[in-house]
Amino acid sequence: MKESARPIPICGSLKQGERRGKMKKLIYLIASILFALTSVYGVYDIFVTKQDDLVASIMAVLFAAFLAWLFMHLFLKPEPRHKHQATNAPESSSEAASDAPTAETAPITHVNANSGVEDDYVAVDIETTGLGRDARIIELGAVRIRHGRKVASYSQLVNPQIPIPAKVTQITGITDRDVRHQPTIDKALPKFYAFCGRDTWIGHNIRRFDIPVIAREAQRVGAGMPDVSFYDTMELSQALLPQLDHHRVVDLIRYFGIAKTERHRAADDAAQTAQIFECLKQI
Repeated sequence: MKESARPIPICGSLKQGERRGKMKKLIYLIASILFALTSVYGVYDIFVTKQDDLVASIMAVLFAAFLAWLFMHLFLKPEPRHKHQATNAPESSSEAASDAPTAETAPITHVNANSGVEDDYVAVDIETTGLGRDARIIELGAVRIRHGRKVASYSQLVNPQIPIPAKVTQITGITDRDVRHQPTIDKALPKFYAFCGRDTWIGHNIRRFDIPVIAREAQRVGAGMPDVSFYDTMELSQALLPQLDHHRVVDLIRYFGIAKTERHRAADDAAQTAQIFECLKQI
């Protein structure tokens, strides 16, 4: 664990996403105009020129007119940015069931930049041996945030007592050798809980994955699971940014201009999750 007072950038280049949206609108408008002109010229051509295949010419005109309408519809369609405009349901996840025991969900509707909600919290993340219900934790990570600033971080490799799959090593870089002499989960969890204290937990897909995995691991070794409240940045982004096609960590850090890639290491991903949360609070 290391102490610091390094501020977390609030939103990186937040306007970058807005510029991309305006560029898309411009492309839609240009395409609509071009197809509209094509359909008008096609109608003119049908009447003034002898057509070898009249049906094909009419179909081409209708198709161009349809494309002109489609792109104009996309151009005029508003891109909602606030949660009360969201209509998409949360993305499904195969990572874990959502029945996280002893976890109280903090109301999503409280996230507002002007309400002073959760300026002090702990962002958490875990790395595991897989995504199924038998997944074991191989790394715990967390960053403590006070008034939007990172003041401390926690990182601990964990010996899962089973081989780490090659695919997991490829993604995280964590090998069996790395965890061989590290504490097992029954020793690691109490220190992780102590670092988190009574803070609200912030995590990405924390409802469906992190909390259920931690709870199952705690139950397996009899370590106990504290009562926690939490915010899930995946659910928040789905509500606040419904125009995005995907809401993974990598999608959001690119959208907000935080970074281009995620490292898939617990403490680093927790820090990026905190940055995402700070950005979402500004919407």
